[in-house]
Formats: sequence, C-alpha cells, structure tokens
Amino acid sequence: MHLLTDRSRVLVATAVLGDTLVFVLFIALTPIEHGSVEIAAFWRTGLPFAGVWLLVSPWLGAFRISTLTRLRMAVWRIPFIWLGCGIAAVMLRVWLTDRTFSWAFTIASISLVAAMLLSWRTLLLLAARRIERY
Repeated sequence: MHLLTDRSRVLVATAVLGDTLVFVLFIALTPIEHGSVEIAAFWRTGLPFAGVWLLVSPWLGAFRISTLTRLRMAVWRIPFIWLGCGIAAVMLRVWLTDRTFSWAFTIASISLVAAMLLSWRTLLLLAARRIERY
C-alpha cells in the first residue's frame, strides 16, 4: 500500500472536486441543448452519471497518482474507465427513471463527458507539473 503525501492528497481531492464540477457542467448544458430547464431532469441525468463515476472509477484507477501525473496513462485510462462507467450510468438511468434506452443519448452523453473529463484532467495534470517545478 502506498502512502499519499500531502501534495498527492491535494491532487486527488482536486481531481474529485473537478470531476464533480465536470458532471455539474454536463448536466447544466443538457437543458440548454434541449431548450428547457427542468430540476427533475437535472437529478434524473446527473445522479446516475456522477454517482457511478465517483463510486466506481476510483476502484478502476481514475484517481491513481500515475493517472493524475502521467499524460500517457490519463489519455487511455480516463476514456476507458469512463466508457464502462458511462454505459453503467445510462443503464442505471434507464432503470431508475423507467425510460427507454436511446443509442443517440448514450453515444452523445458518453462522448461529451469523455471529452470534458479528459480536457479537465489534462489541465489538472499540466497544472500539477507546473506546481511541482516550483
């Protein structure tokens, strides 16, 4: 078992906070795309996506220090972990809300969140590298 340094703890906490904000932004963008703002839709979409990611992805390595500090690891690990989590989240959403499965929604939401997570994590990685130099 590896003990986390104070810097590593801050990095992991920042990643968790930033990932959470990615899902908040994703959920906030969804009504804009569809032209309506509905609080129930916010929870209906948001909870399964953010919940699955935040509960499952740590066990799959999304918050490992190697994923947070090495671009090569992040570039393949984050999208693959998100693909599995995203599919599980869509299925959970279908089950919880009694909605029909939609390939268009699945592909669009998984692709958008993957791009958002990878963009955020790349910015975090670059910032962490810059801070480490000082």
